[in-house]
Amino acid sequence: MKKTIFWTGVILHIVLLTQAVFAADKIRAASGGFGTAINAIVPGAYHQGVFKKYGLDVEYIALDSGTLGMQTLLANEIQVLFTTGALPVSANLQGGDVTIIAGGINFFPFKFIVRPEIKRPEDLRGKSVAISRFGSASDFAAVAALEKLGVNPKQATLLQLGGNPSRLAGLAGGSVQATVFSEPYATMAVKKFGMREVLDLADSGIPFPQNCFMVRRSYLEQNRAKVINFMKGVIEGLYVLKKEKGAAIQVIKRYLRIDEDEMAAIGYDYYLVKHGDDILTLPDRKGLEMVIAQVAKTTPKAQGQTPESLRLLEPSILEEIKKSGFVERVK
Repeated sequence: MKKTIFWTGVILHIVLLTQAVFAADKIRAASGGFGTAINAIVPGAYHQGVFKKYGLDVEYIALDSGTLGMQTLLANEIQVLFTTGALPVSANLQGGDVTIIAGGINFFPFKFIVRPEIKRPEDLRGKSVAISRFGSASDFAAVAALEKLGVNPKQATLLQLGGNPSRLAGLAGGSVQATVFSEPYATMAVKKFGMREVLDLADSGIPFPQNCFMVRRSYLEQNRAKVINFMKGVIEGLYVLKKEKGAAIQVIKRYLRIDEDEMAAIGYDYYLVKHGDDILTLPDRKGLEMVIAQVAKTTPKAQGQTPESLRLLEPSILEEIKKSGFVERVK
């Protein structure tokens, strides 16, 4: 009799667990490019199991670039993307319905790094500058850096080399003469490979939607509660990482492909501790206007467009979360 009761209980427990798994809302989320340690927020929440608290069965995907991430989002292969807010501009100009629901970093967190033989800005004329992909944050940053240094971007050649490790290898090997890095890769390039830092774009005062959470409006309209729960998981995940520095360091090392704790800690302190709370804001309007203006130079459709006409921002998700008192509770 006791055995029967025991096994009945076990079977019931398994059934309930199975029902819970099937009851969880499935959602696929991705980070497009791992240029900065702020990208540790989503995989950090994923590996800490935070999303499960909000009834979500999240599948997380780390993609090499934001451009690939946007293509994947538009194809509905993923439902939430964390990448540069510049990409929805081009996407929506082509008929997309992408909207930004939260921010990340609202400036260029890049340093312009050159090989030691580049002594003056004019030495960059006719040289190669590495970026990840065209239309990416590194693309916009490289162009902004060249202009800030007084070099016409058309006088240099922008090469798509992919993520930070590939660009660092290209710079160290001499196949390119300059690139843009965020921390800790900027420090690694200077201290370990003898490269030179010539400009910190964070000090330039140029607004830019560096990292943003975005979804398709068509998906949001049908799955608003799911999106809100996802962002709750992201926000709680941020504060878990702030509290658990060791766990955060491991996530940064894994996804930014960094070997040393010391280097990963640079990214942790700067992006998660100092700027992590920026996910609770929307991108600066001026940054989006700057992107539209840059895109308009090569895309006539962008001329005269505004963040409103392109429906780039959806503030209601963050507003609802904040009004509920959720942020104060998880802090």
